[in-house]
Amino acid sequence: MPLLYAYEKLLARRYHMESGADEIHRVKCADGATVCIKRFLPGPKTPRRKMPVLCVPGLGADSYNFDAPGQHGLAAYLAGQGFDVWAIDLRATGLSDFPHENWSAITFDDFFQLDLKAAVAHIQRRTESDRLLAMGHSMGGMLLYAMMATGQGDALAAVCTIASPLGFPQGWDAAPIFKRLWRLGEYIPGLHARQFLRLVTPLAMRSFDRAARRFAEVDNMDTGYARRLLFHAVQDIPRGVLLQFRDWIMTDTFRNADGSVDYKAGLAGVETPTMVVGAPADKMARLDSVERALPLLKNAEYLRCGTADGFSVDYGHIDVVFGLRARLEVFPHLLKFFTTHDRGQQPSLTPTAPGIH
Repeated sequence: MPLLYAYEKLLARRYHMESGADEIHRVKCADGATVCIKRFLPGPKTPRRKMPVLCVPGLGADSYNFDAPGQHGLAAYLAGQGFDVWAIDLRATGLSDFPHENWSAITFDDFFQLDLKAAVAHIQRRTESDRLLAMGHSMGGMLLYAMMATGQGDALAAVCTIASPLGFPQGWDAAPIFKRLWRLGEYIPGLHARQFLRLVTPLAMRSFDRAARRFAEVDNMDTGYARRLLFHAVQDIPRGVLLQFRDWIMTDTFRNADGSVDYKAGLAGVETPTMVVGAPADKMARLDSVERALPLLKNAEYLRCGTADGFSVDYGHIDVVFGLRARLEVFPHLLKFFTTHDRGQQPSLTPTAPGIH
């Protein structure tokens, strides 16, 4: 055990990654759980936009989806363009707290009905802005879809979903690891992958190249950064969330935990301006599942990030956000979309005291 501890400390130093956030806010949800939101403020000389931006991470990830150093940091990129950016750690991920004894019961529905609801209200209060812009990667975009589908997205002036599917027409090929666990779903507390993946971080993108290609076009990733992201951002997945994804994969649906609410059907006629981003090389959120949102939404635009669309590569599930050229090729499209829909009163961008709020 002392050797394992020493090894973990060595990895922590080797893959250290500083947060670029200016503030960290602790927000209490209606059920008593606490979530953390990182805030990224524009520089003092940067012209300020009107609406704040909420960033929502994907399955098994946390706010490091957007809080990355250098060219990979989408939150810092938007803040540098004048937006007041907030990146959430959903319950039991990242800096957020949650009782261990209740962890396995967490569902996808909790993430948007409790966490995002509390986050939106908090951002509205702190920025004095009635409406905000929102962006979600993978499951994060699905959470924003669920908000809009259930009438809980009134505060969202515009939404960007990145590699976010509405169902899984490819079945288990979307996530083969779930297929190995599906019979155990009701009996295991969840998928405890974080500690294991931390320990094997030095092998990532090399020995696990074939597995990595399910999540990203490896040649389009900065290998060193990808390992740091793996060490910091990957989170354990509760049983309740696993069971919902299992249901969606087996039945090609997108619905709540008990099957009574069809989120996909609820999107029909939604008028919120939405940018749908798809990646041709994405093996998880396949293009046909991402494009399902387009005929449902009344005000949707589509960004397809592939060579046939003028991009230098066919992007995959993760590199569409973290790819070597994403800052130059993808980020400007997201910025243009948010800038176009940035309307409303001027929010308060006065930073509060450093630390946790």
